[in-house]
Amino acid sequence: MTRAEQIADILRGRIATGRLGPGDAVPSTRAIMRDHNVAMATASRVLVLLQDDGLIESTPGRGSVVRAADGVGSAVLTRDRVIATAMSIADAEGLGAVSMRRLASTLDIPTMALYRYVPSREELELAMLDSVMGEVDLRPQTGDWRVDLHGSCMAMWRSMVAHPWFAGALSMTRPASMPNAMPLAERMLGCLHAAGLDPVQAFTDYLCLLNLIRGLGSTLEPELADRAETGLDNDEWMDARVGELRRIAPESTHPNMARIMEVGYPYDVDVLLESGLRRFLDGIQTRLV
Repeated sequence: MTRAEQIADILRGRIATGRLGPGDAVPSTRAIMRDHNVAMATASRVLVLLQDDGLIESTPGRGSVVRAADGVGSAVLTRDRVIATAMSIADAEGLGAVSMRRLASTLDIPTMALYRYVPSREELELAMLDSVMGEVDLRPQTGDWRVDLHGSCMAMWRSMVAHPWFAGALSMTRPASMPNAMPLAERMLGCLHAAGLDPVQAFTDYLCLLNLIRGLGSTLEPELADRAETGLDNDEWMDARVGELRRIAPESTHPNMARIMEVGYPYDVDVLLESGLRRFLDGIQTRLV
């Protein structure tokens, strides 16, 4: 990276974080020379790079200023709108479809203009995850720990169903800092404490429940993609392959598999979740009796 590119990155960061907003003057060539101890050619190159990015423009009498986003007034395009648009793309096509270039194209702004609202692709994804957590609809508590805990789990599940990419993007081993995740965590832990669990066991069961929900949620996006590609839902796909399953698991050696193939299994991820939650909560309740 050249010295001009390094300085341009510093100024991009100021624009991305809002320290320099639309219409604000950016450092002049002389100011860049003085502040960064570089030659005039290097300082001039810095401004050219920012102009090429669509981040600044020359204004008579003012020099170079931060440019407002093309096609969208600065009062209209906000960070929230950028994040919401990214989520819409992910909901329709998967998280992998959300690139900075694709997002900028959808918003009809230069790609580099996005960095005024989100400094990086990584921060965009984190903001999307936090936004989904902010949609988790926690209902008023009833005072019954089991009812309230079940309701909290189902609230998170509804958000996963609404955003199929969400579960796969969550890390349970190295979780990101998401302010909007805290109300759900506090509610679930409070329910587990109300059930009589100590702080360590409560947090253990909290993580187990999250992993149960996330694990089933991570099947949503791949299933939608497979359905779009094959035109078959899960049951239709399995029906087309039951003959192959019988071949590799004949009744003579796999009688238990043969039983379920005989009666058929109506796959439903909501049924799996409800069954898993019920049995998990039964286990907590039984232990407390």
